[in-house]
Amino acid sequence: MNLEEFNQRLQILLDQDIITNESRDVAVKAFEQFINVTHKTDIDHAEMLFTHLPMALTRMEMGEKVEPPTADLMREVEELEHFQLAKEQVTSIEKLWGKPLPQGEKEYLYMHYTTVLNSNL
Repeated sequence: MNLEEFNQRLQILLDQDIITNESRDVAVKAFEQFINVTHKTDIDHAEMLFTHLPMALTRMEMGEKVEPPTADLMREVEELEHFQLAKEQVTSIEKLWGKPLPQGEKEYLYMHYTTVLNSNL
């Protein structure tokens, strides 16, 4: 997926009132940062992560909560090669968002980011 394809996907989500403009803006900036980190303009296997991200941010705007992944699953994720880089990306999202993300949302993002980083680095 490249930036143009991502913007098209986001527009569909906006048109259907699934995400907000603010969550879209943060997701686009996060995608651009991901491009800079990977030095790729076409990101493999990015659809799930970058669809999840604006939807998760929108859920947070609406005050919705999610159950975090299991501790066993998170231990596995934390052992993956690019976990620290995934954490850095999520920290960057918090800065772009301007507020802390709930721990459960961060953990899901760690999982998604680690998977996509492993496919692109």
